[in-house]
Amino acid sequence: MKSSVIRVEMENNLIETLEKELKKRKIKDGIIASVVGALKEFTIITIYKDSKKKPPDHFPKTFKIPVELSGNGFISGGKVHIHASMGAENGKTYNGHLVEGTVTYFVDIGIIYS
Repeated sequence: MKSSVIRVEMENNLIETLEKELKKRKIKDGIIASVVGALKEFTIITIYKDSKKKPPDHFPKTFKIPVELSGNGFISGGKVHIHASMGAENGKTYNGHLVEGTVTYFVDIGIIYS
């Protein structure tokens, strides 16, 4: 097993930039052990609480607020799947599947792969 840390810098789209860097490094599959940093806006997908479907309905929500980010996930076929918790200044926490986010200062992603 190998490990690496990828830093996504200010003003970049987190998911898009991470997937480009993974392609450059030829990493197709792995574990995202840690995602730590800050975003200024983000979109997450959460499960619709009253959905009767299996799997349940999902819906995206976009927030344009600065948050601290913590998460983990997987890399499969060069695509990332990150679940994250974002904490805002107002004390509110946002959780879900991270679809995209614009980096405020930086985000560091620790990955394990073979």
